[in-house]
Amino acid sequence: MQSNVAAEMILSALNTHYCESIFITDGDGVIIFVNELGAQRLGVAREKLMYKNVRDLVEEGVYGRSTTLMAIETKEECIARLNPDDRESTVSHSVPLLDENGEVVMVVTNNMSLEHSREWESILKNERQIAERLRRELDNLKLQSDERDIVIESPEMRRIYDTIEVIAPTDSNIIILGESGTGKDVMARYIHERSNRAEKPFISINCSAIPDTLLESELFGYEGGAFSGALTKGKIGLFEAASGGTIFLDEIGDMPLALQAKLLRTLENHEIRRVGGVAIIPIDVRVICATNADLNAMIQAKEFREDLYYRLSVFTLHLPPLRERKEDILPLAEGFLRRLNEKYNTNKYFSKVTVQTMKDHLWPGNIRELRNVVERIFVVSEGDELDFSPKPTAEIPQEQGEVFQNKIDIGRYDTLKDFVEAAEELYIQAVLEECGGSMSQAAQRLGIHRSALYRKLHKK
Repeated sequence: MQSNVAAEMILSALNTHYCESIFITDGDGVIIFVNELGAQRLGVAREKLMYKNVRDLVEEGVYGRSTTLMAIETKEECIARLNPDDRESTVSHSVPLLDENGEVVMVVTNNMSLEHSREWESILKNERQIAERLRRELDNLKLQSDERDIVIESPEMRRIYDTIEVIAPTDSNIIILGESGTGKDVMARYIHERSNRAEKPFISINCSAIPDTLLESELFGYEGGAFSGALTKGKIGLFEAASGGTIFLDEIGDMPLALQAKLLRTLENHEIRRVGGVAIIPIDVRVICATNADLNAMIQAKEFREDLYYRLSVFTLHLPPLRERKEDILPLAEGFLRRLNEKYNTNKYFSKVTVQTMKDHLWPGNIRELRNVVERIFVVSEGDELDFSPKPTAEIPQEQGEVFQNKIDIGRYDTLKDFVEAAEELYIQAVLEECGGSMSQAAQRLGIHRSALYRKLHKK
């Protein structure tokens, strides 16, 4: 008795609330249930469809083909358009139910209009994109966690990490300042991992890498039809995706002023409103920002909101450039080299001259440049010993470059020896650049022994 009541409730729900067509037939194709929407789409009264064979519907031209009959004949799941020649046709999906002898006893068919099918496909695609983005974020986080080197040799970095141990467990917002390549993103991840939110998402976005017109919808999401090209069902933003965790806003100085105002309201009220929406959505997200811009100068120039700056900078961390933390240079380089050796099953090492050159180099690109240099000399080296000489930089006096280009301007130098040494230095640097920093190849191109090249590069 109870099972009959439950069955009636299920059929009633399918008839009243299900938003697509449902047909259920017996093993011969006789309709034993059709919901109201299914009858409406066929333009036939529901009571006239009951107990009618789907073969008759096909013969009467109600629709061009029947996946129900296909499922009965093949005893397999079937999907097809009911009217193949009609671009706005309906997609029909039939599933046969078999008894213990493998005979069809019932077929359940769901018909969905192509318009709704595309809409669901768009929704699913959007959800897959969000899932994929979050998966990449988690994979990247794992990769960064597995591969990065946290080097704390210099006094400057020790002070920074002592500070992090204190502020990481809090929910306070943080601004990380520093030159490009100093590892601001790594520092943000490190703070998240030391926080009480470590088990929740860490989502980063580069504010300078996304057009202003799209940045707002990326951060706050949007409602369906909010703008041209928007998904019908809308999309959640990164603040919602990071719920309970941390959102990292890199290059915050590039955020447009109008969006800065909305970010300020989000931080003050702990809630967002999607683009084109009216509903208020509460959020619980910690914000960490980073920039290499001078925010104080931007505030004076009315390019960055002062009230937003104070809301973001509850704590401010200044990451020193690599030239001011020389004690960290070699440990970082050795960490990069160790991972390359492990990856390619090699045993390469830095030459003594390379070690000294790395310590003396100013590294204008900071840790990012150091990583690239290690990878480059690892690839171009002919043996296990790695040689490095910096590419030509602005450190070479401008007048030397002019002499080298003009070939004749000896009035700038007191003696021929000074002129020859300046020209030689520029030529060596140019050859080294062409050889990708390989000392062996450069020495061969110059027609001198490698030891002689070392002496010329490092003479005082």
